[in-house]
Amino acid sequence: MKKTLLALALAGSLGALATSASAAEAQVYGVIDLGLSYIYSDADHAGVDGSGTLKMTNAQEFGSRFGIRGSEDLGNGTKLSFVLENGFQADTGSLDQNGRLFGREASLTWSGDFGALAAGRLPIFGSVLSANGLFRAVDPLFANYTSAFGSGAVSASMWTRVDNAVSYRSPTVAGFTGYAMYSFKNDSKVDTTSREGMADADRYASLAVRFQQGPVEAVLVADTTMYGNARGKTTAHQDDGVTVTLGGNYTLGNGVKFVGFYQYFEDQELSTVQRAGVISAGLKQLNNQQYGFVTGYGFNVGVNVPVAGGVAKVMAGHRDMHNQGNVDFKRTMAAVGYDYNLSKRTAVYAMGGWSQEKVELHDAAGTEATPWGYELTVGMVHRF
Repeated sequence: MKKTLLALALAGSLGALATSASAAEAQVYGVIDLGLSYIYSDADHAGVDGSGTLKMTNAQEFGSRFGIRGSEDLGNGTKLSFVLENGFQADTGSLDQNGRLFGREASLTWSGDFGALAAGRLPIFGSVLSANGLFRAVDPLFANYTSAFGSGAVSASMWTRVDNAVSYRSPTVAGFTGYAMYSFKNDSKVDTTSREGMADADRYASLAVRFQQGPVEAVLVADTTMYGNARGKTTAHQDDGVTVTLGGNYTLGNGVKFVGFYQYFEDQELSTVQRAGVISAGLKQLNNQQYGFVTGYGFNVGVNVPVAGGVAKVMAGHRDMHNQGNVDFKRTMAAVGYDYNLSKRTAVYAMGGWSQEKVELHDAAGTEATPWGYELTVGMVHRF
């Protein structure tokens, strides 16, 4: 009798598991992007020679990652889905995103006729990341991991993710889709002392709208970074950071696509370590000059042209800004690239670009310099 009851209980449990497995779907996926790059930098400083480096590079076009995603039908036209996405350095195997296990994204999304409501560690709308990365529509080259070029070199947007976030995407009506996001604390890995949701923590908010109809795609993204009052003296700032970006693309019948954006930014914190690239050597010679909190504008324009079974890309951009120390930065950038699909999962690419930045300190000596550099890179991307 006991054996019979045990068998029935086991059969019931397996049946429940089978039903659950059939109702939910899960998928393991990933991207590996690996290449070789030659990077040259000239500090434009007396007694300091320019230098070049040939090295293996990770993710010059797309971030290397692996992840698990899945969904479950909840009935009544609603669905719950999840994403756990890890970022890693393909050339070393180390964790990316400051050592996070699922640093690229960790989220739950509830969706239906009302739109989609998500929570967790989320990519911002002002990025090319995940489904809601609206800068996909405005980035001509997809090269923001390079040192010498990329749309990130002529903007002041974060182009990344925030922790502790909630976001909403509306249904699409007449081609228009609305977006909203709020983060209670942007980076819990770096900021370990401030209180989530309180004024001492850095917080983030964004509103955006997207229009798609026929050959036209346009986006308007506005965001603000509310700097916490627990910041140290060297990184404190009274006003919140703001960026407003307008851009889009237009595709002709022959597949030629014109892409571009214009961005205005004010009191936006910009990391020299992450964003200066080939200009870093020149800024170091200028009393280790930092970008800091910057105000100004930037733009980037380009075209994608189908050529010989692949896509050739050309772009050029400029950024003009000043920081809280009254230092002016004027950056000019140009780049070309070519992508070719070997199969549905594997592609190769080649890119090359140059940038320079005129830096004026407005000190008694009238100090200024124009550091510059370039990068040539080839790589392969495999998706699984």
